[in-house]
Amino acid sequence: MFGSILLSVGTLMHIYVIWRASSVPFVNHLVPRKFLIGIGVVLWGGFLSARVFGHGGTGGLAAAVELFGMTWMAALFLASVSLLAMDLLTGFGFFLPRLTPSLRGWALVAGGVFCVIALIQGLRPPVVEKYEVGIAGLPNEMDGLVLAAMSDLHLGSLLGKQWLGGRVAQVQALRPDLVVLLGDVFEGHGRPHAQLLPVLGRLSAPLGVWAVPGNHESHGGRACVFGVPVRSCS
Repeated sequence: MFGSILLSVGTLMHIYVIWRASSVPFVNHLVPRKFLIGIGVVLWGGFLSARVFGHGGTGGLAAAVELFGMTWMAALFLASVSLLAMDLLTGFGFFLPRLTPSLRGWALVAGGVFCVIALIQGLRPPVVEKYEVGIAGLPNEMDGLVLAAMSDLHLGSLLGKQWLGGRVAQVQALRPDLVVLLGDVFEGHGRPHAQLLPVLGRLSAPLGVWAVPGNHESHGGRACVFGVPVRSCS
């Protein structure tokens, strides 16, 4: 159901962005409308392949197809939001009818800037956020306990051994007393790659490593976290 909804929304965004881009004077002058539509169809095909082949497949080709499709979907979403915001401000061309096509061009430029920012944010290592939590009645010997929580790693489809090793090193550098994996450790398309399990197994803490499986774990047909050495699966 989710895949069908995502595919439908993605298709509508393709139509909307190509439709609005064709009205931008700069784009219309450089790119013939038929060619622009052709580009849209090819990109939609890449998005469809990412959902059908890349998302459910394994291996390097499937990973490359999914990386392209999901990156394009994110860029398409940012372009759609930028264009829609401009359409709302101009009343879909009712206000400032002469300037609206050019303003849509600037909306596409804004969408491109947002894409660059998103790529930088997505490729950089995650930032560790620290919180101090006060608990009434906590025993004195537990004061200062360090709990490290990791969530939504989605390993296996696009994120592999090297990326995971960096995240494990980040957690171990905190010298945690307890480590908790809060679901969606793996992407869930079948069993995880064998090379990921030893790396995840490097997580250690005096009070143990605990895990709560998320919905992506259940996609693989297992009740727990696929044999990862944790203290509990619940």
